Amino acid sequence: MEASAHGGPPLLRQINSAHVVAALRGAGPLSLSDLAARTGLSRPTVGQVVDQLTTAGLLAWAEPGQDGQGPRSGRPARLVRFRAEAAYVVGIDIGRHKALVTVADLAGTVVARRREDASGASSSADLLAVLRTAARGALAEAGIRRADVASVAAGTPGLVDWPRGAVMLAPGLPGWKIELARELRRSFRCPVQVENDANLAALAERRHGLARDAHTLVFIYWGERVGAGVLIGDRLHRGAANAAGEIGFLALDPGTTAEPDQLGRGPFERMVGAEAIVEVGREAATRHGGVLAGLGLDGPGLDGPDPRGAGAEAVFAAAAHGDPAAVEAVHTIAARFARGLAPVLLVLDPDLVVIGAGVSRAGSALLAAITDSVGPLTLVPPRLELSRLGDEAVALGAVELALADAETRLLPAPGLPG
Repeated sequence: MEASAHGGPPLLRQINSAHVVAALRGAGPLSLSDLAARTGLSRPTVGQVVDQLTTAGLLAWAEPGQDGQGPRSGRPARLVRFRAEAAYVVGIDIGRHKALVTVADLAGTVVARRREDASGASSSADLLAVLRTAARGALAEAGIRRADVASVAAGTPGLVDWPRGAVMLAPGLPGWKIELARELRRSFRCPVQVENDANLAALAERRHGLARDAHTLVFIYWGERVGAGVLIGDRLHRGAANAAGEIGFLALDPGTTAEPDQLGRGPFERMVGAEAIVEVGREAATRHGGVLAGLGLDGPGLDGPDPRGAGAEAVFAAAAHGDPAAVEAVHTIAARFARGLAPVLLVLDPDLVVIGAGVSRAGSALLAAITDSVGPLTLVPPRLELSRLGDEAVALGAVELALADAETRLLPAPGLPG
């Protein structure tokens, strides 16, 4: 069933518009006949939708030959293209050590990035100042005005009241209990969404990474802190209190609770986070010697300039070269991690688990050790992979969330002529 752009159920007319936009965004300039074939709509309906979307500024007529097909005999067909430059979206990743702002056009093509060091921030005001500096730099690099931004999405550690865009609890960022969407709307005069960073990384993995064909995805954000984002189909599972995926607070040992320590780390984070990896590596080096025994475990961290992180990377690098102490440390951490991952797998039965953030750089040695450790703890072990998106994952997921919002709002409203 279809409706023309000017007749039929208003919602169906908007759906038709969305189909046309999706077809053009992924294919470049097309003729109306090609659009009809790709969308399954009739040619008259496609023509009416194109007229409406052209009036709205989302489409434009292209010159013949811009489809890359070269010259054709006979009268050339008129081509229409998606105006990716009609507006822009902003994706933000806020963490303990950085503020990363990414600007993309309506096709999702990144046109600018700006990263600012946030290690010196000691309050929410400091962190917001760093974020605003990064945002100004990214917009200047893109050469666009704030008025050109149609939607903003931001990823942050902690529990997020998603409808309000407020950070309710972020133990790893002291003082970061903030009405973040309201604060960002002071800089951007457009809708702002706020989401947990692991959830956004899961969205990025679905769109850009290894999870394009996975139905149920668990993305593990593993660096100095540990969390998870869960996608079932194309929907994020946030939980009743938006607290789904906070596996860093798993209390696996008798007598422990989910209470964070003075640094805001949960019990599972203390078992497998960057500092724990360093400690296990040092202990193994006292027994086996090797490169870790004489190595100063300091330098840039897994998630930023934190000394414990570089030590963790040193352990992984040594394990990749067969150092006995490092290999033992990796297997110890993998066994601990498997204890926390197994309950998640038994409850959700995902077809894919992707490990991202700093530990994703650990390489095949860690992945193999986790696979070996988790097998006996589950009934049907899923496919395990290391993310290839690096530290761009959260910002890319934020771009996807902002694009979804922008597309919904920029399409002509049902019942209106454009």
